[in-house]
Amino acid sequence: MIEKKSTKGDIEKKRSSFILIGLVTILSLVYVSFELFATTDKIEKAAMQDDEAIIVMDEQTKATDQAPPPPPPVEQQQEQILKVVDNNVVVNNEVSFLQDFDPNEEVADYTPVDIIQDQETEQPPVRFVEQMPEFPGGIEAFNAYLKRELRYPEQCRQIGITGSVLVEFVVERDGSISNVKVLVPVYPDLDAEAVRVITASPKWNPGKQMGKAVRVFYQIPIRFSLT
Repeated sequence: MIEKKSTKGDIEKKRSSFILIGLVTILSLVYVSFELFATTDKIEKAAMQDDEAIIVMDEQTKATDQAPPPPPPVEQQQEQILKVVDNNVVVNNEVSFLQDFDPNEEVADYTPVDIIQDQETEQPPVRFVEQMPEFPGGIEAFNAYLKRELRYPEQCRQIGITGSVLVEFVVERDGSISNVKVLVPVYPDLDAEAVRVITASPKWNPGKQMGKAVRVFYQIPIRFSLT
C-alpha cells in the first residue's frame, strides 16, 4: 500500500498567510521611507529659516537700497603769506619811436608790382541770344563777300557737282570766327572750300545778351552752283 503524506507538511494551506505577511512588510518599508525623506526635508527647511538669508547679486547690478558714499573731504586752503620786498624796481615807461634819418642816404629804386587779375572763365557758346551775331553790313555784304572770295573747285566744275554745304561756326565775343565744321557735306572739295572761306571771314559783330557780348553758335549754308 502507498503511504499518504502528512497534512502538517502541506504548505499550500499557508499560502494566503505568506501573502499577507509579504504585503504588510512592503507597506511597512514604504511608510518608513516616506517618513525618513519627509523628516530630512523638514530639518533642511528649519535650518534655512534659522540661518541668515543669503542673497546672490550680479557684480554689475547696483543695490538701490544702499546709502550713497560720503563726499570726499574738502581740502582746506592754506593761507598764503605775501612777502613785501623792500627794494623797488623802477620801470621806464617812456618809449621813443624816433630813429636817426639821414636825408642824404640813397633810396633803392621802386620796383612796381604787377597785379595779376583773375581771368574770366570762358563760358561755353550758346545758340540763341537777344542780339544774334551779324556780318558787318548785313546779309547782302556777306553774299558779296562769298561771290568775291569763293573759288569753285575745278574738279567739281568738270564733273558738274553742285549743292549747298551747311557750315557751323562760333562767333567769339570779339567777333572772330572759330570752331568751323561742316554739318551737311556735299563733296570733299566743296566742303573744304566752304570751311576755308568762312575761316578767312573778317570779324563779325558779336552776339549780345543783356548788352554783354557772348559766344554764339552760327549756322549758314554756302551754295555752289554752275549757273
